[in-house]
Amino acid sequence: MVTTRSATRVVGNDSTKVMVLKPGSFVPQASTSDEDSEDPDIAPRHVKKRSKKRTGHRAKKKLKRRGRLDLMPTMNLDILFHILSFLSPMDLLNLSRTSKDFRNLLLQRSSASVWKTARLQVDDLPDCPQDMSEPQYANLAFYPHCHDCDRVVRSVLWPLRARYCPRCIGENTLDQWSTASRFPWTVNFNSYDLPHAIIYGTGRPKQLFLKKALDELRAELSKTPADEMVALLREKRTNAAEVMKHAERCQQWLEYVASSRKLELDAIRRARQDDIVTRLTEAGYRPELDYVNKFWLEDHLGTSFKEPKPLNQKYLITALDKVRMRRIEDKVYGPRRQILMDEYKKYLQDPPPADAAFDLMPHAVNVAEFDPFRVIITSPESATITATSFVSAFQRLPDFVSSWRAKIDCEFLDLIRCPESQGDGGKQEDADCLQLATATFIVESGSDRRLLMYPEVLSWPGFFAPAPVTLFDEVYLLQVKQFECRMWSAVRHLPRISVFEGTAAVVQAASLDPKTTRREHMDELDTRFACGKCSTPGSKVVMTWDMAVMHSYRLHRDLQPEEIKWTMIEGEELENVKDYEKEAKPPVKADAIVYCALCQHHVRDARSLTFIQNHLAEIHGIPSDKAEQGTHYIPDRNSTSVISMVVDSDGKVSNHTDHRLVPSYSSGIELLYWKSHLV
Repeated sequence: MVTTRSATRVVGNDSTKVMVLKPGSFVPQASTSDEDSEDPDIAPRHVKKRSKKRTGHRAKKKLKRRGRLDLMPTMNLDILFHILSFLSPMDLLNLSRTSKDFRNLLLQRSSASVWKTARLQVDDLPDCPQDMSEPQYANLAFYPHCHDCDRVVRSVLWPLRARYCPRCIGENTLDQWSTASRFPWTVNFNSYDLPHAIIYGTGRPKQLFLKKALDELRAELSKTPADEMVALLREKRTNAAEVMKHAERCQQWLEYVASSRKLELDAIRRARQDDIVTRLTEAGYRPELDYVNKFWLEDHLGTSFKEPKPLNQKYLITALDKVRMRRIEDKVYGPRRQILMDEYKKYLQDPPPADAAFDLMPHAVNVAEFDPFRVIITSPESATITATSFVSAFQRLPDFVSSWRAKIDCEFLDLIRCPESQGDGGKQEDADCLQLATATFIVESGSDRRLLMYPEVLSWPGFFAPAPVTLFDEVYLLQVKQFECRMWSAVRHLPRISVFEGTAAVVQAASLDPKTTRREHMDELDTRFACGKCSTPGSKVVMTWDMAVMHSYRLHRDLQPEEIKWTMIEGEELENVKDYEKEAKPPVKADAIVYCALCQHHVRDARSLTFIQNHLAEIHGIPSDKAEQGTHYIPDRNSTSVISMVVDSDGKVSNHTDHRLVPSYSSGIELLYWKSHLV
């Protein structure tokens, strides 16, 4: 009677029981076969855990878990092998390591057909070589761990039939040029007599041999007679050539698998990306997708956009909400703000009325935040906005300017530090004090230090200039880029602002009260003052009141105000000085800081003389050679040189040229200066 496989089965579940076989069946020998259950090449390394002994407590009976596969080896082998034929080689490896019963079953030579069936399911995998068993071949090709330390290793040394990590490869192999790999001169050994792997890295390529193979070859050569040594090496060379040829096919297969897997993952990624784009389009983000590109999605969505997994559930993406805000800011609100900027320029180009209530108008960036303008700018995307849309808003602009000036004046007053002589009781909380002639301030921020009069002090760049550092709010950056300016704020840089006490001495020299005298009172007085510190008995250094304030700060800031001893000149001397000013008006340099006298004075309108001359020619039709100081443009008194004159004892007036000229904080501006520190 023919013995079938169903007649052979494992008896019981005890690993100590052996297989019951019919006479004539093959029984694997553990000591001679490389395919038995004790094969070290496919057995994973396990560390024995120390058993925990309980003292004083009765060991609990371990409950039997349901659903275990312990009884599978006791099944009919035809049925069991049919089930195993659907597994991959890696599945068989894992199964053989689950229990001793499966190990004994799958590592028998009679189970080779199961491994072969699993191998044939892998496309283009070369046949199992003659020097390896099917389980060894599966372990080499599919188990991604070092054969020595069990670390994960993706590359395979096919000629050496092993996987080694960088550390173990040095312990188990020898380089061709190492002394340990050399043979006696009587042995005609070359690198083709044994399988070898070539490793490419820094320096020359390394040709590696297995230490074990070299030791076995030496032992075999030592037992071989001299007349048979040539035939032995020829046989070794033939076997090595077959191994190298098979290793080359395996390497080509591995590269093909890696390439195919890469293409498969790329296809899954593209499908996922297309699915994401489709769902975003259905959610109404098509304009945002057109606004940004695919690379932006890859950068901002990260693994959600790149991972090679199908998008099999509803994918909610909120990252494009910021893109929508940025797109609307750039493509919708941006053109509308540009219309506002153009109309506001026209509004400011009209001369201010005679009874203008404001001596400094806001920048367009502040006007855009005024409620009537903001409502128009942020109207729905479908709305059509033109210049006529802002007509009603401009009619309400004076109300906004009034509230804006009151707000920034209060913020500015909060920054002013009182003189030490007055203490906190000297702090003015009423904005009317800013209209006094003594409203002259020293503004300090870092290394920048300036003397600024009101209202020009509100145009200090730190209150509105764009920050030099990169901001992370993309929407805000778009606004700053468009306006080239930020909204006015006194708390952004928090400069040190103090009242310049030298101004009161000039006002007192005119026999006026510094606590009540306003700027317009000093302008109407139209007198000149002589500096007692710079004047000599035979000559007087004289200047206007605002130049006297600048002179006190730039030349005599280290002195007490009463030490300068300002005096007001009158009578014939005053008339001679005024006549000299009309005849010898000093020219303004091309890079001097001025602002247009025909437009309403506003934040950040102070530019170079060349820029204002082009503005006068293009907007107001006044040629550069016809533009006059005081009529068409006004020099910024906070950044011009101190204009002073000398009156001799006989009443003759001349320009004061006795002082050394040094550069100031304004580009191209020169200041009369004695001290060594800059203004």
